[in-house]
Amino acid sequence: MKSWTGKLHTISLVLFFNVFLCSAGGAENRIKTTHFDIVHDGVSKRYAEIAARSAERSLSSITEILGHQPRESITIMIARDEKHFAELTEGNIPDWGAAAALPGNRIVISPLSGYKKSLEHILAHEIVHCVINDAAGERFVPRWFHEGCAQYFSGEWGVRNRVYIFWKTIRGKLLTFGEIQNVFSSGSTDASLSYDQSMLAIQRLIYKNGRNVLPTVIGGMKNGNDFARSFWEATGLWPSEFERDYLIHVSQVYGKRSLYLLIPSTWTLILILAIVIYVIKRRHNKRLIQQWEIVEAAENIINFEDIDREY
Repeated sequence: MKSWTGKLHTISLVLFFNVFLCSAGGAENRIKTTHFDIVHDGVSKRYAEIAARSAERSLSSITEILGHQPRESITIMIARDEKHFAELTEGNIPDWGAAAALPGNRIVISPLSGYKKSLEHILAHEIVHCVINDAAGERFVPRWFHEGCAQYFSGEWGVRNRVYIFWKTIRGKLLTFGEIQNVFSSGSTDASLSYDQSMLAIQRLIYKNGRNVLPTVIGGMKNGNDFARSFWEATGLWPSEFERDYLIHVSQVYGKRSLYLLIPSTWTLILILAIVIYVIKRRHNKRLIQQWEIVEAAENIINFEDIDREY
C-alpha cells in the first residue's frame, strides 16, 4: 500500500512539473490585456504588442457604437506561417482570407504573405464579428449584416470599391442578400462584390435610421429576438423590404443614371480647365508682346544715321 502511495505521489509531482513547465513556456508566447489574450507562438513579441494595442483601440470604438461588450476576453492567435494558419482554422478559410473569427471569441490572423493590409483594419474587421456573435449567441445573423458592419468599422472603402460597384451595377450583376450568404458559404474567390455591397447596405441602413440602428438591432437579439424581428423593431421594415429599397438605391447611385451626373460634371471640368489654360496662355502672350515692345523701343533709340556718317 505504501509503495502504491509513493508511486502516485511521484506521478503527481511529474504531472505537476510538466503542467508548470508547459504553462511557463506558453506564458512567454502570450500577452494579456484588459480584453484580449494574444498568442504569438513563433511570432515576435513586438508584433504581438502592436496587435494588442490595435485590438484595444478598435474594441473601444466598436463596443461604443454597437452597444455591446463581449462577456469574455477575445483570444487572438497570430499564425507564424500559412501552414500554421491553415491548421488553426482547420483549412476552412479560402485562399484570399487573411484572418478569421472563430466560435468562442477567437481570432486567427494570417502572416499575410504577399497580401499587405493594415493590421489594425484586419483586427477591427474580425473583432466586429466577435462582438456580434457574442451578442447574438446562437441566433442566426445574415452575412450581409456581419460583413457590412465589419467593413464599416475597418474603413475599407475607396476608389477601387466605387469603380467595381459601378461596373457590376451597369452590367446588372448586383447580388441579393441570399446570394451574398451563398458566396461566403461556398468560399467564392470573388467575394469583393459581396463585401462592397454589404458595406453599402449598412451605410444605407444608418442613413435611413441613424447610427442607433446598429445597437438597436443587436440589442434585440441580446433580448432573445431573432434577427428579422430585431431588424423590424429597429427599422419598421423586414430585411426583405429593406433589401428592395437598398438595391434600388445602389442602382440609382451607381447605375447608368449616374452617367447623367458624371458626364455634365466632366464637361464642366473640361470647360473650366480650358478657360484656365486660355487665361494662362493669354497672360504669357501679353508678357511676350511687352518684351518685344521694349526691345523694339530700344532699337529705335539708336541713331543709325550718325553711325553711318562716322564711317
